[in-house]
Amino acid sequence: MPVLHKYIDKKGYYVLTSIHKAMVTFQLTVNGEERLLSLGISDKETFNRGLLLDLYRSGDAYTHGTGPGEEISKADSRQLEFDFKDDPDPETLFPTCAGCSSPVGLHLVEVKEKEYLASILCVDCRLLKSKTIDTSIPLQLVSRSVLNHIVEIKRIEKMDPSVTAFRELLDIQFQAKWDEIARTRSKKKTITQEELFEKQGKLLK
Repeated sequence: MPVLHKYIDKKGYYVLTSIHKAMVTFQLTVNGEERLLSLGISDKETFNRGLLLDLYRSGDAYTHGTGPGEEISKADSRQLEFDFKDDPDPETLFPTCAGCSSPVGLHLVEVKEKEYLASILCVDCRLLKSKTIDTSIPLQLVSRSVLNHIVEIKRIEKMDPSVTAFRELLDIQFQAKWDEIARTRSKKKTITQEELFEKQGKLLK
């Protein structure tokens, strides 16, 4: 599971996690820090990987470069205190490059090679395929509706496994939000009905 860490030499927090067996750190915006702290998550505590994905997609989890993550260097090893045992969310929950499995600098791209398809590529892999790439969008900006719109207007009929997995993730998050709305409405309806029955009972008395 991702672990929240407080910087030793400066103010603020960062997140350490494992993606495809590589240790990756994410910096946080002030808003990102507040969102995690408001949930009661404190220094050296683990939290749900889905929350990290939400922070990444909102831009509240980032690196100093253009990508969402950077591998931990040996110089940072003195700050590494983590526990990834019994992680309920698989590492595959987080999107990675279709070419090299890197989580850094991901873009949704339209590739025009022998096969015309949509893919997710990191900075290095995009450079290698730069002559065959048309559309390129930072993955943080790709919502479910944006992805569907790009596929439709570009008439993309094939998506590689990286995009398929990301699309499934967006669908799951979309459904989860609707399920939460349905639960909230059902709860409110139940409370309203209970209040109504209680008032009717008082009137009958």
